[in-house]
Amino acid sequence: MKFSEEKIDLATGPVRYLKGGSGPAILHLHSAAGPRVSPALERLALKHTIYMPTMPGFNGTPAHAGVATMDALADLTADFVRATIGKGCDVIAESFGGWIALWLAVKQPDLVEQLVLEAPAGMRTKGIGGLPTDPAERNRKLYAVPERAPQDPRFEEVMPGNGKAAAGYNKGETLDAELLKALPQIKARTLLLFGTKEEVTPVEDVGRRLKTGIAHSHLSYIYGAAHAIEFDQPERVARLVGAFLERGEAFVVRTAEVA
Repeated sequence: MKFSEEKIDLATGPVRYLKGGSGPAILHLHSAAGPRVSPALERLALKHTIYMPTMPGFNGTPAHAGVATMDALADLTADFVRATIGKGCDVIAESFGGWIALWLAVKQPDLVEQLVLEAPAGMRTKGIGGLPTDPAERNRKLYAVPERAPQDPRFEEVMPGNGKAAAGYNKGETLDAELLKALPQIKARTLLLFGTKEEVTPVEDVGRRLKTGIAHSHLSYIYGAAHAIEFDQPERVARLVGAFLERGEAFVVRTAEVA
């Protein structure tokens, strides 16, 4: 599935984004690694149009004046959705992007129809989980299946800048106290998705908070995946997320097609 790179000028500055597929719109919010088209997204793009904005400062893009916090990124994302998609849509968000998506669902409920949070950041107790600085150990916590990690050489070039951009927005915090208090305001049907080998955002810590705080939430697991579930187990992710987006709460019911 081919994704094109496009650009749109918003009030605070230009935003680059990837777009691909055909069908109902999905907004995909990237992790701290930056925007990457995973095999799972390629599968979902067979039935959906994927919009993947690059947050300012990532992949060498310029920062935007006045956009310096996670909730400000949510405001920017809302402007992006209105300018490109033009209405509310389903949202899939990885890790760092999940933090943005949570604020988006709190502040702009009209723009989030169904929400998929893949091991989201912003809800982790300090000192529990997280990513180590050692590259080998870091990759082990990210990828349960190392050979499925993205091999694009540009990824290694932009990673230091992307890490710096993410730290600039989250200010080193791991648990967003204001967002935690606001979780009950989220009205969107939400799928909380964690790998069975997740160690970065442990489900017993992060998943518990989200399941308790978001009324219409469902907690599910991707077997054999660590933190980067879209790369570790793309078929399982695409199948489960696709069923959730298409059938809502009935996603847990097996159909004749997959029985």
